[in-house]
Amino acid sequence: MSATVALVRRAASQGLLVWVLVLGVAVQAAATSEFFFTTPNLSNATGQMVPLALASMGQMCAILVGAIDLSVGATARVSALLTAGFINDDPVRILPVVLGVLVVSALIGAINGAMVVWLRFHPLIATLITFNLLSGAALAYTTGPVGGIPSETVAYMHEGFLGLPFPVWVVIVLLVALGTMLTRTRFGRNAFAVGGDAEVARRAGVNAGAVRFRMLVLCSMLAGMAGIVLAFRQGIGDPRVAQGLELDSIVAVVIGGVSIFGGRGTVIGMLGGVVFLNILRNAMNLQGVDPLLQQVVSGALVIIAVALFTRREA
Repeated sequence: MSATVALVRRAASQGLLVWVLVLGVAVQAAATSEFFFTTPNLSNATGQMVPLALASMGQMCAILVGAIDLSVGATARVSALLTAGFINDDPVRILPVVLGVLVVSALIGAINGAMVVWLRFHPLIATLITFNLLSGAALAYTTGPVGGIPSETVAYMHEGFLGLPFPVWVVIVLLVALGTMLTRTRFGRNAFAVGGDAEVARRAGVNAGAVRFRMLVLCSMLAGMAGIVLAFRQGIGDPRVAQGLELDSIVAVVIGGVSIFGGRGTVIGMLGGVVFLNILRNAMNLQGVDPLLQQVVSGALVIIAVALFTRREA
């Protein structure tokens, strides 16, 4: 029995167990809905997965170095509002506005990093402060839909190549880049070391503060990208967008085998967590499950994730 438990925990920490869950949900969904494996549904589901995938990549960067970013959803919301608001249906503005929003997102991450590294705030407190500030800023900016994205750009976001929407290919490239950075570069190895034991990493010559700062900036930039994608998919700035994205990203990362204590995790496991949440919600929508009940299911997933996947043991 103990050997089986050890095997399950090892599979969970390596990001493999979550893909078994993905397979189980997919089989159940296919058995209960004839529309699940249709091309339109799969294309739509993968397109909807993009913002969560981007936010979860960012959340993984934060968690790997021993931080949790509670401002991910608010950062995405502000980014979506700024993107739609400043583009305002003018295609000439798309590139400069997108670049500007990414800069703003990086500044948000820098503020988080400064509070954590220099002011010694606990990451949860620091990012909760940022969450409240950004939520207030979003409401001050607008309480209703704002701006707009050119219709041809919105249509392009739903077009695809080899059966996948174009934004999904962008996510694939970023996933490969993130995986390469974490496993093939010195900075990535330092990030794992800082998350595993910051004091030991310091004694080994690693600038733990700088590593944590940069990963928090990267986290916010990826959240900003999620907001940009949300604005482009919806075609307008919606102040209600990205609500709960911070919680969803944490659940996806933790279910994917990334240790919530930092220092351990894989990109393939994190992606599995994203796919699992996306397929589960898609299946519940196809089966007509009440949205309130879906929230209950999401809350239960948090409990399960904490119980099964948040252990310090390797």
